Amino acid sequence: MSRTPTRAFHGERSNAAISWLAIVIVVLIGARALVDGFVHEVLFAATVVTVAVVPLIALRSTRAALPWEVTAVAIAPLLGAVLAPDLWNRQLVVYAGAATIALALTLEVHALTEIRLERWLAIAFVTMLSASVAATWAVLTWTVDLVAGTDLLASNTEAMWLLIVATVAGLLAGVCFDRYYCRFPGEELVSAPVDGIEEDVFASEADIDGHPPLEERLPASGRAQRGLVQALRLGMAAILGYGVVTFDPGVISNAAAMLAVTFLPTLLRRRYGLPFDAGLTLWITTVVFMHAIGSFYIYDRSFWWHNLTHPLSATLVGAVGYVAVRTLDEHRDEIHMPPELVPGTIVVFVLSFGVLWEIGEFGFDVVAAYTGLEMPLAQHGLDDTMSDIVFNTIGAIVVARWGLPYLTDVTDAVTDRLEDWWILGR
Repeated sequence: MSRTPTRAFHGERSNAAISWLAIVIVVLIGARALVDGFVHEVLFAATVVTVAVVPLIALRSTRAALPWEVTAVAIAPLLGAVLAPDLWNRQLVVYAGAATIALALTLEVHALTEIRLERWLAIAFVTMLSASVAATWAVLTWTVDLVAGTDLLASNTEAMWLLIVATVAGLLAGVCFDRYYCRFPGEELVSAPVDGIEEDVFASEADIDGHPPLEERLPASGRAQRGLVQALRLGMAAILGYGVVTFDPGVISNAAAMLAVTFLPTLLRRRYGLPFDAGLTLWITTVVFMHAIGSFYIYDRSFWWHNLTHPLSATLVGAVGYVAVRTLDEHRDEIHMPPELVPGTIVVFVLSFGVLWEIGEFGFDVVAAYTGLEMPLAQHGLDDTMSDIVFNTIGAIVVARWGLPYLTDVTDAVTDRLEDWWILGR
């Protein structure tokens, strides 16, 4: 039987020798790029080396190397960048190479943890990782430009095309990952297969069990929190009324949508018995209120409000990602997410979602430029896009690090309610 890439982590000298030789070549090319001042190639080489040493550190053996096919493929973007005729083409080649790094990370996660992913989810995982790696590079490059006064990222349009290329390449790499594993038995996709764990065990292992609800952690009483929710709703209703009086479609649609979101926790609690306490409802209502009032007046007059609302919105996206991860873990035998990987998965989910959001806004800008129509979403330059990604990441880290315990009761209720849902059939 052929050896899977995961088994190669524990194996053969020939695989390790070829793999580490490829890494040496990456280091040499990266060192030359550093001397020449090519930041993108340096970032790529540093990322490849960092990913490559993970199994070495985890298993404490030089034979614990990535499959040689993966490390060999990782050389291709660097060689392509060296041969590219100009800076723009060099950047495109390097960002397409983010997909190879995402593939390597996915293989490492499969080999070194008890994760189990269905084929479609493995493809999505590689795609999200590729988008996240590219976004990290873009932010670092943008930071270098700000500090050193360079223009490595010349415009928002260039940055967006780099992110698009990395995301599409990640999707293709995910498909290749899936096709590659079709030749091997499914149980060899992980290094230590498990039968899954119950939700109470999950909560215990993830250290999220026994925490008080958010309502009890806030300094105000539950009654005061419910009063604040009503006050914020009245504020959004006033904005909606202003939009109706002034015949402003943008204000009307935005305020109406945000106001509707504030009633969603109440609807879910009454209709499905989901335990949305006053604290969670206040959190959701505060986030959408700040976005509503920002769109109504503040966004065009102050940059800092925009930077405040993005991490808050990212916490909601992270909460949705957490519920999705837990639900799939509980109801699909073929899927298991070890508790120690959940926070990192949520950060990747939010970061990649932010990239897709920015791509969507970029698409709206393209349509608006060609048609002259006013779009509901728009970008406002490179600094706006990069700062959005930064603050989205901050929000993701906050919810992944401190917010999960307050979502446990709601998540458990959701998983119970969806137990017989046909889509989640085992």
